[in-house]
Amino acid sequence: MRRFLSRHRICLLVVLSFMSLVGLVWASTPAWAFRVTAPTEGAVLVAGQSLDVRVDLGTEIGVSRVLYYWYRLGEEPLVAQQAILALESISAATPPFGGRLTVPNGVIGAMRLLAVGEVTRGRLAGQEEFDEILLQVEPPAALTGIEFEVEKPWRLDTIGKILEVPVIGQFADGVARWIGGTSAGSRYDSSNEGVLAIYPGGFVRVIGNGTATLTVKNRGREGRLDVVVKSEAEPNGVPIAQAGPDQTVQAGATVVLSALQSRDPDGDPLRYEWAQVRGNKVSLLDADSSKATFVAPKVSAKRLFRFKLRVTDMKGPDTVKGADSMPVFVNVWVVP
Repeated sequence: MRRFLSRHRICLLVVLSFMSLVGLVWASTPAWAFRVTAPTEGAVLVAGQSLDVRVDLGTEIGVSRVLYYWYRLGEEPLVAQQAILALESISAATPPFGGRLTVPNGVIGAMRLLAVGEVTRGRLAGQEEFDEILLQVEPPAALTGIEFEVEKPWRLDTIGKILEVPVIGQFADGVARWIGGTSAGSRYDSSNEGVLAIYPGGFVRVIGNGTATLTVKNRGREGRLDVVVKSEAEPNGVPIAQAGPDQTVQAGATVVLSALQSRDPDGDPLRYEWAQVRGNKVSLLDADSSKATFVAPKVSAKRLFRFKLRVTDMKGPDTVKGADSMPVFVNVWVVP
């Protein structure tokens, strides 16, 4: 009997210890989190291909449908009424809330796949939950030529202006695809850095009067664009944008994005331009001021919202002087 009671106590202690461990694990497990499970982050896809897309809902909290959107990396998300819907899926779909998704045929480079779940009941009722992943898209055909979407020569007249190179690739499948930026594999060169300077990310800055040849290389092909700069403006210093440190905030908090540390070396007044480039669309107020704000949405897990800031110097309240800053970015992490 004593041996039985001893064994019983041991078993009881083991069970209690296991239950305590389970309790600790449960307590440390994050709440329900909406998550894209297929395709996987960083996957390499082919433009125009069809693929399976899936989401993991975790604990059912009342998702009525899931909407999927494609965006170029760095492209500002749109409100649902304006965005181009790639797929709408419900619980009756196969797989539930997933299905077959087509990669846009006219793109290559880094893309964002944004999945937005509409919640109709539970603690997130009336809200939207989301997840997004970054993917790389490659062309299905060989590059046959490189062209530019401007009149030739490219005539510019604003010293200090920053511009994205307007370059497209002609492919053997007959599709013209934008190959600007760097994620599409393009490399850039200027024959005269005193006229046109190459900046990171596929940007060029107008430096001074004169002529230059802009060369873009991609996949063994090369395109050339003559550039003519003629400006009567006086020398102008380049403004510097400062978007402040990254932030971590609670859902429901008012987030302030501050550009107050931005400056212009000539003391000119600045024009501000904030844009959202990661995360589900939020209502960003005063996006053209030194302080933009939004209310952090409800989330079921830690989510990233990223914002881009550019500033331009002004001659006065209504007259653009023209020199741009390089874009800078700030991350806002929202936690439940």
